Amino acid sequence: MKIVITIVLLIITSSIFGQDTSFVIAENGLIVRESPNLKSEKIGKLYYGSEVRIIKETGIKIEINDSGRTISGQWLEIQKISGNLKGFVFSGYLTGDEIFAFIKPNVAKLKGQMKSEQNTEVIYNYLSNNYDPTSEKFQLEYYDWDKSIICSFSQEFKTGIKYSIYECKEGGGISVELEFPKTNRKNLMNWIESIYQVENNDIDPNVWKDNNTKFEPKEINPGCYYKIEEKENSTLVELFCGC
Repeated sequence: MKIVITIVLLIITSSIFGQDTSFVIAENGLIVRESPNLKSEKIGKLYYGSEVRIIKETGIKIEINDSGRTISGQWLEIQKISGNLKGFVFSGYLTGDEIFAFIKPNVAKLKGQMKSEQNTEVIYNYLSNNYDPTSEKFQLEYYDWDKSIICSFSQEFKTGIKYSIYECKEGGGISVELEFPKTNRKNLMNWIESIYQVENNDIDPNVWKDNNTKFEPKEINPGCYYKIEEKENSTLVELFCGC
């Protein structure tokens, strides 16, 4: 009887594990191999944010050196959720947490807000439209020439978003810093392009540079400059608009 119960439990556990899904967090993609060996044939590549089903653990341990940082894990047999790609990958570049995805900006609504409101910034309007704040404004600073007007503050929103703005220098432009959970790079690029369209004047349209980490005017001109920086557990977007 004990043997039968053990077998049943193993079958149930195996079935549950086989239904687990994970997401790729390797910024440059994750190689899929034919067998659990670094010398095995490469049969495909999973891009950042790809969802996979874990078929089984192999128990074969492996360590990877990534830019001086040692990442430990094991070989897993997986299958891509959308498609037929199936093989073995390193577990160190997978996460069980769903990759953060931005709500699509309503460009028309944002354009209307920017025309009708004073002292507003497009990303803050976007966040206010789509995410509930989880804090009051903090780290407040005020203009030297008018202590009643805030020129710099930070605020946190649902899903782990933190927004900060600084525009305290007269004629010094606006600096914005936005931190949020890890997200798919292509989706992030699309989001930045949509935000940019709200105030785009087409004088010198922005283009992607430096391996898609910067979105800025083709030449060095006044405009809005976006920069993406990947941290260990989050993504940072820096924006400067001005001369």
